[in-house]
Amino acid sequence: MKTILLDFNDLKLKARLFNTEIAKKFYENLPYHVKLISWGEELYGPIGHDLGQENPVPVIPPGGIAYSRQGTYICIFFGQTPAWPVDHIGNITGDGWKKLTGKNIPSVIISKKE
Repeated sequence: MKTILLDFNDLKLKARLFNTEIAKKFYENLPYHVKLISWGEELYGPIGHDLGQENPVPVIPPGGIAYSRQGTYICIFFGQTPAWPVDHIGNITGDGWKKLTGKNIPSVIISKKE
């Protein structure tokens, strides 16, 4: 598993990516500067790269990170059910994702954690 850093400006969280083809493609294209949209208990935004589709699932656990080919979105879940099945590519480590709830977060920089 690869480790990445999610930099929300005032909040930095580590996440671990799974050993899947979509997660590998996601990691290879880092860094991403993503303008985020809040929807319920989810943050999402386009990464501008079509990574394909591997094994979309209808439920992502809180702290889960997913990729949606529809819109080329990266999605960060903290309670929301996806609007459609998405590829679960990793999880935020620990419970730091709880700090995302109820906040208007405009963007994130996602990079490799060296």
